[in-house]
Amino acid sequence: MTKRLLIPFILSFLHSFIFSPSLSAKPKMQYPAPNRVKITDKMWSPILERTRTVTIPDVLDKFEGRHIDRIEKDDDAFWSPDRGRVAKETSESRTHNTLRNFELVAEGHVADGGHFGFPWFDGLIYETITGIADYLLQFPDKVMEARLDEYIRRIAAAQKADANGYINTYTTLQENNHRWGENGGNLRWQHDVYNSGALVEAGVHYYKATGKTQLLEVATRLANYMYDYMAGANHNVVPGHALPEDALIQLYHLYKSEPKLAEKLSVPVPAEHYLALAKFWIDQRGHTEGRRPLEAYAQDAEPVFEAKTIEGHAVRATLFWTGVTDVALATDDRRYADASTRIWENMVGRRMFITGGVGAIHEDEKFGPDYFLPTGAYLETCAAIGAGLFSWRMNELTGEAKYMDVLERIVFNSIPTAVSMDGKNYTYQNPLNADKMNRWPWHDCPCCPPMLLKFTGLLPSMIYAVSGRDIYVNLFIGSTANLQVPGVGEVEISQQVDWNTGEVVIRLQSEKAKKLRLHVRIPCWESGEELPLGLYTPSPFRGSPCRERLPLKGDGGSWNGGSYRTYKNLTNDIRLNFDVSPRIVKADDNVEQLRGLRSLASGPFVYCMEKTDNETIWDNLNLSGRTYILDAEHPILGVTPLRSTDGQITAIPFYMIANRCQDTAYRVWTK
Repeated sequence: MTKRLLIPFILSFLHSFIFSPSLSAKPKMQYPAPNRVKITDKMWSPILERTRTVTIPDVLDKFEGRHIDRIEKDDDAFWSPDRGRVAKETSESRTHNTLRNFELVAEGHVADGGHFGFPWFDGLIYETITGIADYLLQFPDKVMEARLDEYIRRIAAAQKADANGYINTYTTLQENNHRWGENGGNLRWQHDVYNSGALVEAGVHYYKATGKTQLLEVATRLANYMYDYMAGANHNVVPGHALPEDALIQLYHLYKSEPKLAEKLSVPVPAEHYLALAKFWIDQRGHTEGRRPLEAYAQDAEPVFEAKTIEGHAVRATLFWTGVTDVALATDDRRYADASTRIWENMVGRRMFITGGVGAIHEDEKFGPDYFLPTGAYLETCAAIGAGLFSWRMNELTGEAKYMDVLERIVFNSIPTAVSMDGKNYTYQNPLNADKMNRWPWHDCPCCPPMLLKFTGLLPSMIYAVSGRDIYVNLFIGSTANLQVPGVGEVEISQQVDWNTGEVVIRLQSEKAKKLRLHVRIPCWESGEELPLGLYTPSPFRGSPCRERLPLKGDGGSWNGGSYRTYKNLTNDIRLNFDVSPRIVKADDNVEQLRGLRSLASGPFVYCMEKTDNETIWDNLNLSGRTYILDAEHPILGVTPLRSTDGQITAIPFYMIANRCQDTAYRVWTK
């Protein structure tokens, strides 16, 4: 490793372990495994059941080529050295089996041009396995497990074709002399490191779900090779697409928590190397000696500690900063925490859309400048998921409720939008206003369904948290959880939620309840702020306090909007009555594209008006001068609409868009 390349790595190491202020005094939230929480929610239970029984098989079938559908293609979405050939090949109306790529590599094919699909298809298969694994942890299914075991057999066979354990089917089959983007290759296009990270993540999650180690061993062998080749040698290779940073830290935590697991594998398990590699990838951003710079698109324009704003490809950016937060948690290094905080605040305070979506610009699927929030913005599904994971990790780091305020907005709006009510049609872009919106049965870049499976598989883990003897209720989703609390043992907590009335009932069951403190997040929208940091506010400002019924003794203190309300000495249920009366929302005046426009919201939900419900006044749609109610007696598509009392305007939750007709026209923002 040359001196110039080695210096930032050494300085970062010294700062982490010698000079950096510690974060140990800050609370670290611990979240239960997905199988410790059973979701019983009126909204989310049917969505998750449909995902498990319909969407998961649909995604696998389509990756295996068991469909003859017109594949939706977006010619301007992706750049590649041979873009025309790839776009033409993947848009044809014919079936394709993505798993054939692994078989070709296992059969010894090299650089013969036989790869199907984009270079990141390996990663999409791995991400799908990760998501399904978390569902298997909650709902064991031997048939599905056997199906994934066959996938894993093919992946392992492909890895055996390389003595080092390298596996990336696109590079092997198309341009084998460009491994890791070197020798004139293009890592931004090839996705070698991204695919490898997704494989590591899949190995971790599949082991946790099934106890099987074949994929974990494949992942560990590859992780060892990457460490030796990159952080351990003189090859300055960083991911062109973030995700591997988080994946390697997951591998590190797995082996640290189960030290005897290494005895089950036939490969070495130097756990500290995996954390060091993730840190190397982050610290080398902006230091491009010996390689082509990936620039802002791939989070390589500047060193991590110099970044002031969130830039570049929105999925890469949000996943990269999730990884930076991971490093802050794993190393107790304040520099990474400060950088993540600065970037999160820029994202939420100046660049986030009202649904929790991010990524304003079609070109490079990227963030726009501050306050650039057009109604027809790109808003890729995967970017919202990345923003949700980033916010979740920031809550783990700090224990602050504002991060869950943002996660809540994403969970109740952007996430369920991604798949249709039939479980088989998806969204890639999610503009807030559209003249013709259609869902697609499959896409030439089907990256969103695997990410959706990963996020929803983890959703049960996001609802509650434990820190010492403190229990936190972070999301209001009907559920029952069994939490392990240090010094107390197992504690059962449950909640019932009704968003038509705003009532939430929380019940804590433990013989040692008096030793516990329960912290309940009070949503920011309850006290007059749509999202933290003031980018959106109800108009006029309501500022009404949370109306609570508290039949409790020993109520533990006060709260401020957007924080946690604390209870102790619990003897009865907690009943919260949130104000879910419909509200009109305006954006900050700095958002030029939204001046004079308003939107509708209730509780955590953003609403939209579809033309099919508002035909008679569509050309003159105006929210002013009307009163709105939640009309539970006249549901649309099984959910409660919002209606004006004069009967002229009907709105449905944003996540229900484009479920009733083709070429759907709708508006979140209007006059």
